[in-house]
Amino acid sequence: MPREPKSNLPEAAWLDMVTHDGLFSVDSHQRIEHWSESAQRILGHRPEDVEGKLCYEVVGGRDSQNHRFCRRNCPVMVNARRRRPTPDFDLLCATPGEEARWINVSVAVPKKDSGAVGAVHMFRDVSHRRRTEEFARKATSSLRALLGDDASTQEPEPSPTPVPKLSPREVQVLRLLATGVTTPQIAETLRVSPVTARNHVTRLLSKLGAKSRLQAVVYASQRGII
Repeated sequence: MPREPKSNLPEAAWLDMVTHDGLFSVDSHQRIEHWSESAQRILGHRPEDVEGKLCYEVVGGRDSQNHRFCRRNCPVMVNARRRRPTPDFDLLCATPGEEARWINVSVAVPKKDSGAVGAVHMFRDVSHRRRTEEFARKATSSLRALLGDDASTQEPEPSPTPVPKLSPREVQVLRLLATGVTTPQIAETLRVSPVTARNHVTRLLSKLGAKSRLQAVVYASQRGII
């Protein structure tokens, strides 16, 4: 008799049979219920070593600014509990005995009438793409520096606008905005009321001189705040 899948998300075992991507599913407490062979191939962890463990302790993903993305009540799980989709995103993950790898993650959550609350993560190795992008960025930066070497023919640049000093909570809100979460999701993640979360966002936009959340995120990214 075939072994029944451990996951309360039965789609996970079926997806494992038809996708080349790495795949793992978690329950509502973020414990790994299913870890595919492709997941082991990409990240190096064996199913028997990680099933039952907390996903954020196993994956430990960080964003492009080296901030910890995988954590308790991450934006993915906040969305999953509300049965909301999460856009795909890149993570830098450590692997046993090897250098860190970049993965691109897509997330699927059960339908509202399924009864299960959790998430299925499908991911693929994008380390080559990220290395190519980083090389292009550094090459562009070097070229700009080379073309700007002759200071005698260049007009002096105006002094940069001082970057406003943000509190740790404001930086935290800014990082949440960068993941695309809503005000109620920010409130849930920070364990504050929706009104308090909205006030945090309003003050943050005012301090950055931004007219929208997207403008605030772009401004902060360009200035290395996040």
